Amino acid sequence: MPPTHDEQQIFARKGASLTSFPEEALAVVPLKVLDLSTNDIPTIPPGIFPKLPGLQVCDLSRNKLASLPDDIGALQSLQRLSVAHNKLSSLPDSLCQITTLVWLNIKSNSIQHLRGNIRLWGRLQVLNASNNNLEILPADVGWLPLKELRVSGNPNLRIPQTVLKHGFKAIISYLQVVCEQHRLVERHLSRFTHPDTGADDADAEPDFDSSSSAAKGLSVEQRISEAANTGILDFKGCASSDALDAAHQDLHAVYVADVRSSRCTELDTNILSFENLVILNASFNQISWIADGIVPGSLGVLNASFNKLKELPSSLGSSPVLQQMYLANNQLSDLPESFASLPIVDLFLSENEFTRIPRALLGMGQLAKLSMACCKLQELSEELGNINSLRFLDVSFNELQDLPESLSKLTSLNALNISFNPLQTFPKVIPSLTALLELNLDFTNVSDLPPDIGKLRHLEGLQVEGNQFEEPLRSLYRANPLLLVQVHNTALTSLDLSGIGLTCFPTQLARLTGLSALNLSRNKIPSFPPELGLLTNIRHLSVKENPLVPPFRQIAEAHGSRSIIDYLDCKGSKLDLSNCELQELPEQVLAHGTHLQQLKLANNKLMDLPPSFSTLEALNTLVLDYNALQAVPEVVLKLPKLSILMASCNQITALPVGIGACSNLQAIVLQSNSITELPSSISNLVDLKALGLASNNIQGPLPEFLGSCTALRLLDISSNQIMSLPTSMGSLQKLKTLKACDNQLSTIPQQFRDLRNLQELYLEGNPFKLQGPGHESHAFNASSSSAVRKVLDVLLPGAPSPSPATEPLAAQEQQPQQEQQQQQQ
Repeated sequence: MPPTHDEQQIFARKGASLTSFPEEALAVVPLKVLDLSTNDIPTIPPGIFPKLPGLQVCDLSRNKLASLPDDIGALQSLQRLSVAHNKLSSLPDSLCQITTLVWLNIKSNSIQHLRGNIRLWGRLQVLNASNNNLEILPADVGWLPLKELRVSGNPNLRIPQTVLKHGFKAIISYLQVVCEQHRLVERHLSRFTHPDTGADDADAEPDFDSSSSAAKGLSVEQRISEAANTGILDFKGCASSDALDAAHQDLHAVYVADVRSSRCTELDTNILSFENLVILNASFNQISWIADGIVPGSLGVLNASFNKLKELPSSLGSSPVLQQMYLANNQLSDLPESFASLPIVDLFLSENEFTRIPRALLGMGQLAKLSMACCKLQELSEELGNINSLRFLDVSFNELQDLPESLSKLTSLNALNISFNPLQTFPKVIPSLTALLELNLDFTNVSDLPPDIGKLRHLEGLQVEGNQFEEPLRSLYRANPLLLVQVHNTALTSLDLSGIGLTCFPTQLARLTGLSALNLSRNKIPSFPPELGLLTNIRHLSVKENPLVPPFRQIAEAHGSRSIIDYLDCKGSKLDLSNCELQELPEQVLAHGTHLQQLKLANNKLMDLPPSFSTLEALNTLVLDYNALQAVPEVVLKLPKLSILMASCNQITALPVGIGACSNLQAIVLQSNSITELPSSISNLVDLKALGLASNNIQGPLPEFLGSCTALRLLDISSNQIMSLPTSMGSLQKLKTLKACDNQLSTIPQQFRDLRNLQELYLEGNPFKLQGPGHESHAFNASSSSAVRKVLDVLLPGAPSPSPATEPLAAQEQQPQQEQQQQQQ
């Protein structure tokens, strides 16, 4: 949108039939908008524009301007300029000095060339150059920050139709790649013509304008005389066939001939017969014929680009040292068979009529650089793969749908450009080109990249613009195109994907099993797929500042980012989801299937477990402490290998009647619940080593069937309402620890004297009835075998208790209490 201005800063005389610049416009200070469109003004006098330093918008369209003054460069605030529909044949170089330009309209004139240092237009977004006489667009136009470029209606524009039909993006790519190649060639050859020329002059754009080439101000005769002395024939823009005929004998020492932009229509014997000729630059002419029958014995470089050649002479194929041949932008459809024997290293055939790779080309065993961009190729020959010297291949802007597998033999290929071809799918051969440094796949309809692209570990540049990638590939490419390769590089050990706008986890990373560090922070990832669980070698994972949803947020907060991998690792044997505010079991837990052995779900809000929980057939340890359970979930009884069950601090009122069916149970810890009694089936748990029922509501006598649990090492029934202990407890010969504090016990069975392995006894807080003075305050807690004997002697007067077993059970089996503590840890 154009800037808005105060009316006092605007001078507008649109359609006022003006025939000259109105001097009164200069009286508006500061003038920011000048509209003189649709008048009959033929010229802008010098000195006007320097008086308008604040001008931002200038509309001079639809006048009769034949030129613009050189001092237009003084408009250092100008943002929008329109000189459309005038009679301009050129633009002053000083126009490029207006670095503030954002919008430029030069349409409907007769402009042939865009000159000057166009790179200075670093803010230009819109350029309309349609309906002119442009012959070329400078490569620098492609590097401007343009959002819109119009060049239609230029009948002589040397841009192939295959480029124009693809529109704006294609033209920009053509300028950046193909035209940049042309510029590099011209720059390279200009250094031979002008060896003392600075780099700035060598950077000048190639052009068709012969008048500008006589910049040295030398006549034809003077140039011929200079060439006789230096060996450099500079006829750029002023070549004369008659003059060369007359002076041919004087030019036998010429080794460099520059006849660019000279309106030549043929290359005849005048030039080709120079016996010492090494470099011939004849680009940007109208050449349609090159003399046959002459073999330039010394010719090493031939540039005949931008001409009208339809064929080449066979005799040229006998040139013994011809290594560089530039034939771009002609009308060639084939090469002579004799060219197969040329020692060609660089061959540029872009913008021609080739429909196939010329047979002669396939015999060039030294070929290193090949450009066949903007031709009509529908396929590449399998034999192209035999040119193992090839390092650069450009086949952009063709009609290729795939690449032959034989290209895998191009082990030295460093650069491949196949942009703007209807590939549809990624060519399978590309991952085998492991020497690639540059790969261009712009606008090829490729929507996905194969995992094998990770083999391109030397790649320094990747272009896949204009392809319809889905997330996360789109975000990866936007952040750094090479990330598309890195996420498939199985050799990586560390990868930083932070702050690149990812909305989902790249599942392509699943193959990077060697990763030890992965940074996914500052993205927009809400959750993670099971593929992250495959990266078990990661030691450092960061998912900070992502909008994580449950349970991922809670897992990361409670146990750190790395624990998310444990959660998703379906082959993991241990999983800790405690303190995660879970109200129901996440389905991902069930994905662990037969691998999960230990599951901690403490400090959540679980009220039950789903029936499918029984699929965790290998589970041997289940921790459900501090939840909202009102009963032990029935599905727990279906876990065939369950050995440790912990569900303290819930609201459980009873143990399941069928708990005795869990024959592998070795520890049950259900402290701080509301259990009132024990089911008789508990007697079937002959391997039960630890039973923790402290702080429940068990009342009356403890049932006799408890004595059947002969493997018990630890029994904690503290803080209940138990009134008596069964005599059958005397058969618990492996019992080491008994905690029965704070109950209603008044006595203990005499059979306790048989518990020879009892090492800890806690009976404090019970209303024991003792005989004799001094026993009322006796502490009934003992933490050693000898202390236990003393307590028993007090509580069971009569014969003293037998001595402890000489070979305590502790030496044979691990103490249940220690087992319980280890599991809790």
